Amino acid sequence: MTTPLRIDTHQHIVPPSYAAWLHAQGLRAGGLPIPEWSAEGALDMMEAAHVSSALLSVSTPGVHLGDDAQARDMAREVNEFTSAVVRQHPQRFGFFATLTLPDVEGAIAEARYAFDVLQADGVVLMANVGGMYLGDPAWEPLMAELNQRHAVVMIHPSTLQGPGVEGIPAFAADFLLDTTRAALSYAKSGGLERYPDLKIILSH
Repeated sequence: MTTPLRIDTHQHIVPPSYAAWLHAQGLRAGGLPIPEWSAEGALDMMEAAHVSSALLSVSTPGVHLGDDAQARDMAREVNEFTSAVVRQHPQRFGFFATLTLPDVEGAIAEARYAFDVLQADGVVLMANVGGMYLGDPAWEPLMAELNQRHAVVMIHPSTLQGPGVEGIPAFAADFLLDTTRAALSYAKSGGLERYPDLKIILSH
C-alpha cells in the first residue's frame, strides 16, 4: 500500500544570518533554542515523513526587535535567502514572506517586493506584536494591500505580554492562547467583512 504524500504548510526556515543575529542578542524561539537548518536536512526529514512539499516561513520572534531600519534589512535578507532555496528546489518548497510589523510602511513595501519580485506564496504575520493583535486599526493599510492581492496570510503565535508560568514553556500553552486571541480580535474588528479576499491560516 502506497503511503500518501503530505503538504506541510508550517515548516520553519532558519537562515544562518538570521540565526546568528538572534544568537547575538540572546534570543530563543518560543522558549526553544534556535535550531540549525539546511535544505538538505529539511528534505531528508520530508522524505522520512512522506511530505511531498512544504511552505517555508520564519518563526517567532520574527525580525522586528525595536528598530524599523534593522527589521527592514533583516526581512529582506530572510526573504531573499528563502526565495533562493525555493528556486533551487521548486517542486519541494514554497514560502511565506516575513514582514516588518509594527512598521506598517515597511511591511507594505516588503510585501510588494516579496510578491512581485520574489514570487512569494503568501506572508507570515505574528499573532501579536508588542501586544497589538491581528485586527488592530494600525495594521489596516497592510491588510488592505494583502486583501487586494487575494493573499494567503499565515498567522503564527508570538510571545504573550506579561510573565510566563514557571515550568510551562510558551510553545506548550501560551502559543495556543495567542493564536486564539488573534482570531477573536480579527473577527471582533470586522476584518472578515472588510477583507473577504484574504486567505488566513491560523497556526499553533
